[in-house]
Amino acid sequence: MKRVLATLMLTSTVFVMTACGDVSSTGTTENAAVTEGAAETQESAVADAKEITASEADKAPDGAAAQADDKKADDKAAATAESTEATKDADTSKAEDKTAASDGKTDTAADKSEDKKDATEDDNEVDLSEVAMYDEAQTMYVKSTVNVRKGPTTEYDIVGSAKAGDELKVLGQYGKAGWYYIEYKKDKAFVSNKFVIKTKEEYDAYLAQLAAQEQQAQEAAAQAAAQQAAGQQASAQPATSQPAQPAAQPQQQAPAQQAAAPAAQPAPAPAIAGTLFIGDSRCVQMKALVGQSSWICENSKGYEWLVSTALERADRIIGKGTKVVVCLGVNDTENVEKYATLINQKAAEWAARGAKTYYVSVNPVSENPYRTEEEVEYFNSRMPGLLSGVTWIDTHTTLVNNGYQLVDGLHYNDSTNINIYNMIISLLN
Repeated sequence: MKRVLATLMLTSTVFVMTACGDVSSTGTTENAAVTEGAAETQESAVADAKEITASEADKAPDGAAAQADDKKADDKAAATAESTEATKDADTSKAEDKTAASDGKTDTAADKSEDKKDATEDDNEVDLSEVAMYDEAQTMYVKSTVNVRKGPTTEYDIVGSAKAGDELKVLGQYGKAGWYYIEYKKDKAFVSNKFVIKTKEEYDAYLAQLAAQEQQAQEAAAQAAAQQAAGQQASAQPATSQPAQPAAQPQQQAPAQQAAAPAAQPAPAPAIAGTLFIGDSRCVQMKALVGQSSWICENSKGYEWLVSTALERADRIIGKGTKVVVCLGVNDTENVEKYATLINQKAAEWAARGAKTYYVSVNPVSENPYRTEEEVEYFNSRMPGLLSGVTWIDTHTTLVNNGYQLVDGLHYNDSTNINIYNMIISLLN
């Protein structure tokens, strides 16, 4: 562009000089030559200017484009760098958020775990201010097997058990008439007062009552045996009467001596009219042996069967004077509260018809794949306190005190089954 301006200035100078030449007019030829030379010089200068201008014009767009491209490249690089940095920042932010969230979850889980632990510890805590402590520890007596627990309800963990006849060192009582606070294996624990007798005199009286019940059962069994023997003797008599033989002839007395011999197993007590047994395999076995009374029973049954089948059948026949004997629980000891609630309800209905309801304890077991003695004792310790309007029959304690014989850890031999039946019948009387 500077060269164009210089050329134009030179051209202007030539024009001025030509004008001066024209004005001086020193000679025609000279003036014409000067004029022609100036014209050529002017044309040459104009041509050079055009060429230079064209050349600059050709070069100018390329430079601008290059600069534009360079600027675009710089802008793109800058944008890419900014995008990369932003992506890194976003990734870093996400990672930090994820870590924070993870830390938050970890903290929350830890807090929940700690809260649960605290809640569990709180649940197991016993407010000992509620225990009325005795001035001196008192000796009391266990009347039937009972669980010993960490706290004064069945919701607390079992720490052991106490058997019938065990002496307890009682330190106080929870609430006005609640569980006893005792010393147990160099520690402190609780036991239900329903299974404890306060004094030795009361405990001796309780044992005497058990003995009387057992005596009644034995007398009933003996009476049944005598009736059975009399029936056998009568059937052995010939159809025609024979003259009486002198007492000195012992050979004629042999049949009577044989009939009087003790039987291999006890005889069932006479049935009581209107007795209805509802139960599981224990009832199935007793039914097979005694063959009297009314029975609604099946093997391996429990609460669900009672609800779906047994009660419907029982309702059809229960009326005035019916004695309903329930023998269920060994197959599902965990349903003790369900049993109690349902039987209490039905007992009230049956009482309105003139019937009376009894519930028989789950009897002792030994090693077997289905039920433990601890589970049996738990059921028996809970049920009496839950029943209302129902008589509890504790055959478990009697069997433990007097002996029994299991054949598979869960079921009894015939003699024990008949003894159980006779105990129930004697208490119904």
